[in-house]
Amino acid sequence: MSLPAAARLQRSLIAGVLTISGLATACSTPSTAADGSMAPTPPVGALPTSGGPAVPAPPNVMVIVEENHSQDDIIGNPALPFLNDLARTYGQATNYVGVSHPSEPNYLAMVSGSIWNNPPERTPQEGTYSGPTVVDQLAEHGIGWKAYLEDMPQPCDLTDSYGPGGYDVNHNPFLYFTKVRSSTAQCGRVVPFTQFASDLNAGTAPSFIFVAPNTTNDMHDGTPQQGDAWLSTQFRTIFASSWYRQGGTVVVTFDEGETAERVATVVVSERDRGVAPLTTPINHYGLLRGIEETYGLALLGSAADPASGDLKPLLTS
Repeated sequence: MSLPAAARLQRSLIAGVLTISGLATACSTPSTAADGSMAPTPPVGALPTSGGPAVPAPPNVMVIVEENHSQDDIIGNPALPFLNDLARTYGQATNYVGVSHPSEPNYLAMVSGSIWNNPPERTPQEGTYSGPTVVDQLAEHGIGWKAYLEDMPQPCDLTDSYGPGGYDVNHNPFLYFTKVRSSTAQCGRVVPFTQFASDLNAGTAPSFIFVAPNTTNDMHDGTPQQGDAWLSTQFRTIFASSWYRQGGTVVVTFDEGETAERVATVVVSERDRGVAPLTTPINHYGLLRGIEETYGLALLGSAADPASGDLKPLLTS
């Protein structure tokens, strides 16, 4: 015959008390030291602590720079179905312009907040600048970064050439700054694009990424169809990566317009899915401002000018 419910409950309570008592006795029993003496029992509350709250990881931001097409040449162009699908699905800055012509000063502006002496297309052998740049700021704060240059022959390539292949040193702004060129660690982060997919696939891609395609895939010499196909391929890798799944944001923009000053600028992240277009005026300095604000960095040069606008609403929406 089974016990009444009350009796069963009482037996359970007694068993629980005995168990707790046994645990308390075991915990309070002094341990034996190596010499056979009784080691003291640590007082309650003397357990090790974690050392404080964990430091949050820095955000993941990538900038991909295409070439020499105005917004009207890109948005709505049926030759670019993939990029236009990104523009419809994610964030878009619809009033974004470059800051100069030709290409080189625009790239300098994106990373330093200045066009310096507004140089024509020339190599770093013909002129470099003191900086600082956003990647100097990132390094000072212990935040990882890399620039991936398509067709660049080797990391920190200081031959400063046009080529091999479609590599264009004008599209590699980091090598125009002496603080990067003179630092083995910093210059070693300017690498061939062949490392891009492997870093993303391995989960070793750094927090900040800058990408310059070769002159075919950035549409400088290639067709919109070629540029769009290249973007589609790279985004398959990006979307599959832990870098993106952990809150990554990708900015696709153009260095300068040709038929008009406005350039297409699309911001891709899960936060930006379905977001309203950003219609306020923004230029490359406003891109830099948004990046620096996202990482909690001081604003360099014209990034601090309110007239430059601010891309941050799409970077952290």
